[in-house]
Parts: sequence; C-alpha cells; structure tokens
Amino acid sequence: MSVRNLLPIALLLATGLVACTGSPLQTEGTVTVTQTTSTTTTTATPLLVPGPITTAPAGTGLASATVFQFRLNPSGGVPPYTVAWNFGDGGAGAGLVAAHPYDAPGSFTATATVTDSKAISAVATLPVSIGSVTGRWNVSFQGIALKPENIDIVQNKGEVTATVNETSDGFASGTGSVANPRTLSISVTFAAAQPAPYALTYVGTLNDTLSTWSGTVSGFTACPCGFTATRQ
Repeated sequence: MSVRNLLPIALLLATGLVACTGSPLQTEGTVTVTQTTSTTTTTATPLLVPGPITTAPAGTGLASATVFQFRLNPSGGVPPYTVAWNFGDGGAGAGLVAAHPYDAPGSFTATATVTDSKAISAVATLPVSIGSVTGRWNVSFQGIALKPENIDIVQNKGEVTATVNETSDGFASGTGSVANPRTLSISVTFAAAQPAPYALTYVGTLNDTLSTWSGTVSGFTACPCGFTATRQ
C-alpha cells in the first residue's frame, strides 16, 4: 500500500470516525503469595541446683549414738534425680534421704552428688561436728539430801561406762547408753552402801553442745527427782 493510500486512514483515525471491533484484551488473574514464618520457642533448662543438705537432728551429735537423717533438696535440671552420698568417714549412701551413724567423734564433711536425667551433676557439702559424752560430769540434785557428785563417763559408740568417785557418797559404777535425740541414760550401783546397796538411774537430755545433761534420777528413797549435770 502506498503512502498515498494510508493518509485517508490516518485522517479518519484522527477524527474518530473509525471504530475498533473485536473482543477487548483480557486482564491476567492476580496471584497473591503469602509467606508464613514458623517461630520455634526454645525454653532453657533451669540450672541444676543441688540445694541445701539438712540433717535431723541438727547441730552437734553423739558419736555413733546419733543416727543422722541426711536430706538433699535439689531443684532445676531435668528430674528425676539420683543422689550419691559420701559422709566423710568412709561411709556412703544413696537417695534424697539417707541415714548414717558416725562411729567416732570428729569433724567431717558430708558430700551429696546429685545427677539429673540428662546426666548433669552438681555437688553440695555440709560440715558435720560429732561429739561424745566422755568426760567428768558434775551432778547436782534438786530438792533431795544427796550431795553433788562427779561421774566419770566413757563413751564407746552408743554405749557408756560410768564411775562415781565420791568419798562422801561412796563409790559406784555402772553402764548406760546414748540415743536419739541426745538422750543419755546411766544406772550406777553403790555396791558398798550401808545398810544395803542401792542403784541410781539417771535419764536425761543433752544440750546440742553436749555440755549440759539434765533430767530425772530414780532409785533413792526421796526420788524420782530432778538433776542437772555439767561437763567439766
């Protein structure tokens, strides 16, 4: 087609006299993409804390006579826990609660190693002071005619031997025992007493430093009555 023939068509388009026919162009569909972010929450495991070691009875105890109940109170980590004990005198135990007697006086360190289910371990320690009642005890009586006397006591584990060495009251000897919670009992016999032998039985409680012993004495005609003894 020549340029000459195109000119009338261009003029017609310019004046809007030519109409376009046919279907209009279809618009493409819109695709919406939504991105989902997955968030994972991580909870940190609490630190394994061995917790305090507690004992019953607490404080100073008696050699062997006092059976201590050791208790551990762990927290954190991943339960359940296992506990291994070292009582510092060659003794060992297991469990959150463990019983142990000490066979001799002295200063010891109880050690508890706690392990959680993830094999994480922690250690707690407790110093333990163990005493004995061995020594000379000066005994005074309350409200009776007996004079003060000295009792020499020797402790061997839970058992004790006692000797009274008082010329005013006569000589006496006997045996006894110590038991929880710090109870000391002794019976001594005055074999040479006139007109007949007699025995005195002392049952009392020791304080937590094992320096004072107080309770009730029986066997004398004016008893039972109170007594107090102080270790020299």
